[in-house]
Amino acid sequence: MTGRPLRVAVVMPGVGVFRRGAEAFVVDLCRALGSRPGFEVTLFCRGETEVPHRRIRAIPRDARWLEALYRATWLGKKVLDTLYLDPLNIEWASASLSAFPALWRGRYDVIVMEGGLVGGWLCRLLRRLRGTPFVDIAHGNSPRWEGAFARQGPDRVVVFTEQAAAMIAARAPAARITVIPHGVDLGLFRPDQPPVELDLPRPVILAAGSVDEHKRFELAVAAVEGLGRGSLVVLGDGPGAAALDRQASERLGKDRYLRTTVPREEMPGWYVASDVFTLPSLTEAFGLVYLEAMACGKAAVASDDAVRRAVLGDVGRVCDVTDAGAYAEALEEVLATDWGERPRRRAEGFSFADTADRYAALLGTLAERPAEETPR
Repeated sequence: MTGRPLRVAVVMPGVGVFRRGAEAFVVDLCRALGSRPGFEVTLFCRGETEVPHRRIRAIPRDARWLEALYRATWLGKKVLDTLYLDPLNIEWASASLSAFPALWRGRYDVIVMEGGLVGGWLCRLLRRLRGTPFVDIAHGNSPRWEGAFARQGPDRVVVFTEQAAAMIAARAPAARITVIPHGVDLGLFRPDQPPVELDLPRPVILAAGSVDEHKRFELAVAAVEGLGRGSLVVLGDGPGAAALDRQASERLGKDRYLRTTVPREEMPGWYVASDVFTLPSLTEAFGLVYLEAMACGKAAVASDDAVRRAVLGDVGRVCDVTDAGAYAEALEEVLATDWGERPRRRAEGFSFADTADRYAALLGTLAERPAEETPR
C-alpha cells in the first residue's frame, strides 16, 4: 500500500433515512475503521450521517408510485419479484448507479457494496477494469436474495453466523465466505446507564426496529394482551406504524402502549428501563438489538430459529411467536426469572471492538491481494 491510507468505500443507501440495525451497524463500522491509523473510509448513502460520507440519489423504496406499481396485480408482483425489481431492489439499483461515477473516480482500494444485483455487476466491472476487490455483507436472511447476491462473485461474502454461512454456501458454492459475528458497543450499552422515566404499568416489554410487516410487532401486541398485565413499548417507525398504533390502542388501551423514536445513543436508557426485550421478526441475519438489550442487562424473547438460538444462548427464550399463548407464556417465564449478570456476560462475548478488528484485517488482506473473478 506504499504507506498511504487504505481507502475504503462503503455503499449503504438507507443510512440517514432508515433506523434499522443494518444501517446502525454500518455507521458504527465506518466510524471504527475511519478512526484507525491507515484507514480512510467514505460512506455512500442517501441521508446525512456523522461519519465521512457522500450523498447519493436513489428511487426510494417507499415511493408511493413505486409501491402502487409493484402491488397493482398479483401476477405483476410475482414477475417483479422474480426479476429482482421489487421496491427495495429498485432503490439499491438506482443508488448503485448514482454512486458508480464517484466509485470510478475515487480509485478505492476495496468496496463494501450493499447495492443488490446491479451493485454487484458494477463492482465486477470495477474489478475487471481497475482490479478493485469488493465485499458483500449479508445483512439479510433470505436464501434466495443472499444467494443471488453471493453469486455475483464478491471477493468475500461476510455473514454473521455459521447458519448463514451454510445457507449461502448451498446457494452459491463458489462463494468465499467469512463469518464475522455482530458486535455491540459495550461502553454505550451497559446496565448502569440512567433509565428513562416511564409512566406505564409494569412489567414493560420493549421492542425495537423498523415498523413493517417483516418485524411483526402485531404479534407482540397479541402476546402482551395475552399476558394480561404490563405495557408494550415500541421504538421505531415505518410503513406499518399507523396500523400498529390502531391495533395496540384497541387491544391494550392507550395507557398500556407507547411507540416513539429516539436517537440510537439514547436507546440504552430505554433498555435499562424495561423489564424484558422482544422482537418477533420473521427472520434476522443476526439481530443486533438482542445484543444491545443483553448488554444493558435484559433477557429477551425471540422467534424460534437457529440464528436467534445462537445469539441468545441461554439468556432468554425462543418460542413460536405466532402462537399468542406460547409467546405470552415465554414472556411470563423470562419475567419470573432472576437473570442476574448473565445477559451482560453473554453480550461481552460479542464486543464490537473485536468485530471491527476482524473487518480491518479482512479489508487489509483483500486490498493487498490481486482481485479474482469468481465464476457465477
